[in-house]
Amino acid sequence: MPNIDDERFEKYLKQFRPLPPGGLPAEIRPALRRNLALAIWAVGAMAIVIIGVGSIWIANHRVTDQSNHSASVKLAAPTPSLTMRHADDLLATAPSYKAVMNELAFPPKSSTISNDKQSALAVLSEEKTKL
Repeated sequence: MPNIDDERFEKYLKQFRPLPPGGLPAEIRPALRRNLALAIWAVGAMAIVIIGVGSIWIANHRVTDQSNHSASVKLAAPTPSLTMRHADDLLATAPSYKAVMNELAFPPKSSTISNDKQSALAVLSEEKTKL
């Protein structure tokens, strides 16, 4: 027993005919070439900018790192390392726990230069030069 809906659907499908495929473009249109060239140029310009900024940033950090190393030279005698014995001695002789913590965080600055000698930095800071 044939189904009427199936027959109508077959008839409907038979109405369609395939279209012949269109031809491929012979060459790329000039607008696409122009856009491609512009995109390549923009990517190159951005790469140059990123490399330039990165090299300047690296150069500045190298200068500041070197200047920090030269500024960290200490003139005073080095403080003794903190050991359990040193900490126990401080706790035993200090008036309070807060005083010990303050002394550990901010050690007293002692001058290693005696009265009969002069500091080279002090002499150089007093010198006046005319350029």
